[in-house]
Formats: sequence, C-alpha cells, structure tokens
Amino acid sequence: MKKSDQKPPILLVHGFRGNHLGLAEFQKLLEAEGYQVFSPDIPPAFNTQNETLPIFTNFTKDGYADFIANYILDNHLDRPVLIGHSMGSILVAATAEKYSHLIHDKIFFLSPIATHPPKFILPLIPLMALVPNKFVDYVCTEFLIASVHRPKKRQILSITYECSRRITSVKDEIRAAFFSMSHSISDFNFKKQAYFIAGNKDRMNSSRKVGEIAKNFHAEVSFISGAGHLINYETPKKIAELVLPKLQS
Repeated sequence: MKKSDQKPPILLVHGFRGNHLGLAEFQKLLEAEGYQVFSPDIPPAFNTQNETLPIFTNFTKDGYADFIANYILDNHLDRPVLIGHSMGSILVAATAEKYSHLIHDKIFFLSPIATHPPKFILPLIPLMALVPNKFVDYVCTEFLIASVHRPKKRQILSITYECSRRITSVKDEIRAAFFSMSHSISDFNFKKQAYFIAGNKDRMNSSRKVGEIAKNFHAEVSFISGAGHLINYETPKKIAELVLPKLQS
C-alpha cells in the first residue's frame, strides 16, 4: 500500500472530567473501519490505561499543547488526525496553533467550546473541592444531556462516575477547570481544514455561536438534530457517520 493510500492515525482528545472511556464507543466505530486510534487519559484524568505519558504540570494552552505534541512524538505518530470533544476541542485548537507541523491537515471539533462562559462562574470553581464527585456528575449530566436522550442518562452517569472517580488530584482538577472556563476556540489561530460537529440542543454552545466560529475558520459545520452537549454518549454512531466520509475524502 502506498503511503498516500494509508489511513492516518487518529488521536482522540477527551473533555473536562472525562477520560478515554467517554469516547470509547466512537473509538470502536473508527477502529471498525480500519483506523488506528489513540485515546490517552489527559490530566487531570488519572492514567487508567497504564500508558507511558508525557510529564504534565502546566495547566495552560501551551502546557496542554506540549503534552499532546510530546504524546505524538513519543508514540511515533505520523501526523495524526486530532478529534477533540468539549474542552478537548480547545486542546486540539491549541495544538493546531503551536504544533501545526505535527498533525494532519484535517481536525475535528465535537461539541466545540465556541464562546467564553460568564465571568461569574470562575470564582465558583474552587467549590468543586467541597462537593462530592457524583453530585457534580449528576448536575452536569442533567444540564448537558438533551431531553430526547434522557433514557440513556443512567448509562451515561455510570461512565461519567467512572471517569471522574480517579483524577491526579483535586488541585489539578480545579486548575483544569479554570483553564477550560477561560478559553474558547476563538482564542486560537490555526490554518487547518476544520470540521465542527455539535448538537442543536447544546446548552453550552448555541448553534448560532458554533456557526459563527466555524465561519471564522472557513470550516464545515454539522448539527445533530435533538442532541445536546454530550454527543459522544448520545449519538456516537451519528458522529461516526459525519466524520468517516470527511476522513476518506
């Protein structure tokens, strides 16, 4: 097989309070089509897969971009396609800006962070240390899931509980929360063929805002009808149906 005919590796980048489990169903669908998929646990997620991961202590855009770049180099990945969900979309944008040469020309943003959250939220972040994980997971899922997918809520909660159960530290989680709440994709400058995929019932990112930021990057945008912010849980098959043709074109 010629190198030009080979399928590129794919690097999945999960969101805040997540780990590789959050994108596992989507990963299986990609692997079923013959793609080699990598999905590391990114701090503050604990390394549950016992991978050899780059050292990470800097919860900034440069710190996260460096982590992903070092992961690519350490695993000898040849310009992988980056696919980021939620906060992972910010990490993908940061990497595309700083290490464009290390990644594929195509990048994907799932439930992209298209706007900065209200400023009043930032002082509330340290309160996370006082609240049980399961309560935070329940409240977040209740807010982020679309009503049509509520029958899946128990299944989704079981995965989110497992994701948030093991973190590097509460201090790291708070640092990551501040980072996540302080950035949007609009903060970055990159020249890639970008694809934005979002639920049209996403309460974190309105369809209008997603459309605006996609237009700024001359990107293609697709909305999944009836889906909320948790499209990785709600509609993994639909995501694959949208992503796979773009990978193959």
